[in-house]
Amino acid sequence: MKKIAIFTMVIVCLAACKKDSIEKHSNTTQDGLTSNKDENSNTPRPISLTLTSSADPASPALTCSLPGVPFGIANSGYFLHGYASHLGMINPELSMGIDGSCNLSGSSFILSTATSGQIVAANGDKITYTGADAIDLNNIIFHGGTTGAITGIWTITGGTGRFADATGSFSITGLVNVASVGGPTFSVTGDGTINY
Repeated sequence: MKKIAIFTMVIVCLAACKKDSIEKHSNTTQDGLTSNKDENSNTPRPISLTLTSSADPASPALTCSLPGVPFGIANSGYFLHGYASHLGMINPELSMGIDGSCNLSGSSFILSTATSGQIVAANGDKITYTGADAIDLNNIIFHGGTTGAITGIWTITGGTGRFADATGSFSITGLVNVASVGGPTFSVTGDGTINY
């Protein structure tokens, strides 16, 4: 009976060692190196942002399309300031974007812009994005105001560091101020998901 108990213990120990070996092997790459990504890396995680912009005076002007009426944005580029979950306080010297195109609707007075850029954490890790924004200019055009509502969807297209293969998107909402010194600025909040 004692031999059977010892034999059973040996089998249990071998099975446990084999299971541990299989689990360790599943976390290695083809090179045999252990992967840095955890098992939840493809799980969508909530992301929230609070951003303000300042105009990039070195960026070019952008002419928008509106048949028969010249319309443009003084500076197409901007720097970003603020906070983003997963990044913390962002680096405003490296966090930036640029509007690549714009279109003003003559009937609704909504300015549509296509934008792209990067949001950089204090440690240098960054996420890159592309976006489509809509700015309501009715208050500015018809009421002499200096602000208009902005909404948009920004899509995360990758990054560097821990965000090298990041995906996801977030919606933004806020205000654009067209009377800011140096060119239009905006203040927005954003919510969405990020995978990395």
